[in-house]
Amino acid sequence: MSFWKKQLLIAIIVLSLTSLPLVGFCKTLHSLPGTDTKSLAVTIYNQGKILINEVREITLQSGSKPFELVFEGVPTSIDPTTLQIKSSSSKFTVLDQNYEYDLINTKNLLNKFIGKEVEVLIPDPKGSEKGAMILKKGKLIANNDRPIFEIDNRVYLGSYSSIMLAGIPGNLRARPALVWLIKNEGPKKQKIEVTYLASNCSWKADYVLKVARDNSRADLSGWVTLDNKTGKTFENASLKLVAGKLHQVLPAPVVSDLAREYRAAPMAKAQMKEESFFEYHLYSLPRKVTIKNNQTKQISLLQAQGIKVKRVLIAKNNSPGFYYSMYSGPSRKSHPSIYIKFKNSKEDGLGIPLPKGIVRAYQESSDGSTLFIGEDRIEHTPKNEEVNLKVGEAFDITIERKQTSFEKLGSRAVENGWEIKVRNAKDKPDSVILEEFIPGDWKFVNNNAGFKKISSNWVRTIVKVPPEGEKVLTYKVRIKY
Repeated sequence: MSFWKKQLLIAIIVLSLTSLPLVGFCKTLHSLPGTDTKSLAVTIYNQGKILINEVREITLQSGSKPFELVFEGVPTSIDPTTLQIKSSSSKFTVLDQNYEYDLINTKNLLNKFIGKEVEVLIPDPKGSEKGAMILKKGKLIANNDRPIFEIDNRVYLGSYSSIMLAGIPGNLRARPALVWLIKNEGPKKQKIEVTYLASNCSWKADYVLKVARDNSRADLSGWVTLDNKTGKTFENASLKLVAGKLHQVLPAPVVSDLAREYRAAPMAKAQMKEESFFEYHLYSLPRKVTIKNNQTKQISLLQAQGIKVKRVLIAKNNSPGFYYSMYSGPSRKSHPSIYIKFKNSKEDGLGIPLPKGIVRAYQESSDGSTLFIGEDRIEHTPKNEEVNLKVGEAFDITIERKQTSFEKLGSRAVENGWEIKVRNAKDKPDSVILEEFIPGDWKFVNNNAGFKKISSNWVRTIVKVPPEGEKVLTYKVRIKY
């Protein structure tokens, strides 16, 4: 037989083996492949956990003899210790349960054939044609970094092209599966409900804030971004999202009553429904959704128009070390931070709990084009709380701080003076909030800047700066330490 005819024959053998059905090698009596799903619900948590609740319908044998029940189509990231199973029959008993993840791959297949006969396609030393191969029978004696064979009573360490196996062992699976040892003394036709936790599925919120030209109103839209890397596609699933920080894994919720009819959620509106749940917040999508494995999906979370907002400029000085020594260097210049602020209240146009996420702010320019003006991250924000978004720094407002005096008052006290200049390069007036951190036990010697104490070490004043103008503030403080 010529070399190419041999290659064709080998290809046919390989294709024949790989197309063999796995069921013939399995010893289980009943299988739930995942195509008989009656309902599927997933709940995704911020910390990358997902709770899966799935109901499948199957016809079982009935009697006192135990049998194996195989539940296929589970995520590779399943936590088997969280597994719960329930039947619509009270005479359905689980004797033991297993998560089997010894999957079919080259290494696992070869490991099952160690010490057994295989066929190996190796170079033919006697072949007349260049690259000629020969199919030899031998024994696989090891499979560590590479397979080692015994061929013709000698150990073969050379190259090979293919390895032919007699079949697929019954204890290997194409996909992970849950396997229960069951005793069913109830009816044959039943609904089986399975609940478990898995990892590698997460969600986050992303927001778009479109600020009006006068900075008084804004439209807010929120999107949920789902990222599924569980190893499973969730088809036509009811979706819930839990917002909040879990200290530990939540116990699985009470499973549903299997005696009732399962109905699809009504398709009302794209926005997700929000409700309180335990000490967290739950967001439910009023329609079914398919989340593919290795897919990022976005779903509309909220839409709010005309929210009351305000733009605020804040310049914070948080350098306590400058108060304890004489600073003879150049004055320090900075620009105030730009904040977009709004209250999460119904009165101001919002009033719903906001999951943590990134808010990206936009505003229209004079020609009508929408431009990005900055972004900030918010934490979980209950209703009636204030949202402060730091979106950038004000280009045309300059803050210049300079130490004007310094005096030591003994070994445990100092007195120093400061000058703050606020310059406005714009052709319209503006206001800046100045906040200063003063360390130790302190008091003002003079306060021409009009600072007011807002906490033990912070003071604040509001400076109104004329167009293309400047305001100069001074103060002196005595500090004990």
